[in-house]
Amino acid sequence: MMLDKKQIRVIFLFEFKMSRKAAETTCNIDNAFGPGTANEYTVQWWFKKFWKGDESLEDEEHSGWPLEVDNDQLRPSIEADPLSTIRDVAEELNVNHSQLFSI
Repeated sequence: MMLDKKQIRVIFLFEFKMSRKAAETTCNIDNAFGPGTANEYTVQWWFKKFWKGDESLEDEEHSGWPLEVDNDQLRPSIEADPLSTIRDVAEELNVNHSQLFSI
């Protein structure tokens, strides 16, 4: 079963209200829906938001980095310099280096 972001966030809120820790929540979700469904850092971010009193489950507007990197953008950079670091490629594409890990 594949959950969308909003469904996972509902589970985050439930677990938060049950006073569970982020690591436990991540483990619970991954056990129920498959490994990699939840990321502990993401759970921590949402728990922090909930703790501040914001229980909205909607994405916040982001400025700055683009949300996705297309493989067609990435390929020429890597082919031009196969030994370049992820940070170098990210800087060249004007994206956050963490976005390149999910490609």
